[in-house]
Amino acid sequence: MPFFSKTKKGALGKSPKRRTGSLSSLTSQDDVKTDENIAIKLQLDQNELIFDSTTGNWYSESCGGEGDAASLRKQNIYLQECNNALKLKNDILMDMVVALKADLAARDKEIALLQN
Repeated sequence: MPFFSKTKKGALGKSPKRRTGSLSSLTSQDDVKTDENIAIKLQLDQNELIFDSTTGNWYSESCGGEGDAASLRKQNIYLQECNNALKLKNDILMDMVVALKADLAARDKEIALLQN
């Protein structure tokens, strides 16, 4: 007796089609109800930052927006300029030390030759 015989007793009919929607949880049938302007709020100590999804920027409601950020940017630029000036002074002083050390080594060599 073959396993896959076409007999009327063992033959199964076609199963009915299922009526199911998408099983994906990522798709939503209520796309109309999604809100584009979702406010994301971040509480840091006493400051509250709010993300504006239309512009892609963070702002602080307590400071009135960009005022505090602008002063911080100015202070940051000033401190970067001071840092660059200090780096330049340090490089100049290091060059002076290296030159002085080379001069002293040359004099020591000259003194040693004269004493022999």
